[in-house]
Amino acid sequence: MFTSAGLRPATAIVDADDTTIHFWAHPSLLQSPSSSEHQPPPPRPVVVLIHGFGPDPTWQWASQAGPLSRHFDLVVPTLLFFGASATRSPARSDAFQAAALAALLTGGAHLPGLAAGAGGERTVHVVGTSYGGLVAYHLARELERQQGGVRVGKVALCDSDACKGAEDDAALAARTGVAEVTELLAPADTRALRRLMAVCAHRPIKYVPECLLRDMLRRYFADKREDKIALIKGITTGEGFQLPPLPQEVLIIWGEFDQIFPVEKAHKMKEKLGEKTTVKVIPNTGHLPQQEDPKLFNQTLLDFLLHPSTSNGSAAAK
Repeated sequence: MFTSAGLRPATAIVDADDTTIHFWAHPSLLQSPSSSEHQPPPPRPVVVLIHGFGPDPTWQWASQAGPLSRHFDLVVPTLLFFGASATRSPARSDAFQAAALAALLTGGAHLPGLAAGAGGERTVHVVGTSYGGLVAYHLARELERQQGGVRVGKVALCDSDACKGAEDDAALAARTGVAEVTELLAPADTRALRRLMAVCAHRPIKYVPECLLRDMLRRYFADKREDKIALIKGITTGEGFQLPPLPQEVLIIWGEFDQIFPVEKAHKMKEKLGEKTTVKVIPNTGHLPQQEDPKLFNQTLLDFLLHPSTSNGSAAAK
């Protein structure tokens, strides 16, 4: 589905710590416009899709790649310690993830079609789901600070509790019957993986054979598991983090029956992020509305990204 949407895989080393980011992008971003013999078309806005914990982004954003590609050039990175992305740095925070992605987007050599001077300053919309939403929030702030040839357009945070604290983690652990949230989000065996799948989805999941679960566990969860646990512990929300508002319009998309982050947290985030923030709740979905109801999710996201900016994004709707 990524290939059919015109995306191609690539890899870039973005800093002195050999921080390597694997990503998918449209070919227009992977080559300089000057390399073409013909006058390039006007550049399209860019959407960065940031995945959460679990399988790689080709699973998590499969249903969004095609619809979004009709209107935008996409960059879909694989976060550090997922798949082929890795680093020698000891940092394990969501803010560090964002800094690595900012280096990818503004480095020039990595995405020459996005660099300053390649058709003018590019508008970059940032979209993240779950843990990826935390990274998306920090990425928007990092790109604003750098002012490196890209302009942050809009930000969409999907089922991503950027104002959670220790009490939220304790409540989640109690709801799901684990001692701590790392046992839930970084499953160590197929039984734990079944529990995570059941918690993430609102609709009952059909039986998955044990052999497939073992393969998924080996490929997507067992690899770099200790680093992923460190990522969970390194999340920058909680005590002392105030979630300053972003200057951009923000869309918060939430599954109505999210068991990871209850839907009331969406409205609490809106209070923190201010009047330029809108909440949209996707009915009859859980923690992964982009997979459980991709049609409504895609329409909600496209309506937000394609419509001109407004002065007041304060109305919440369900």
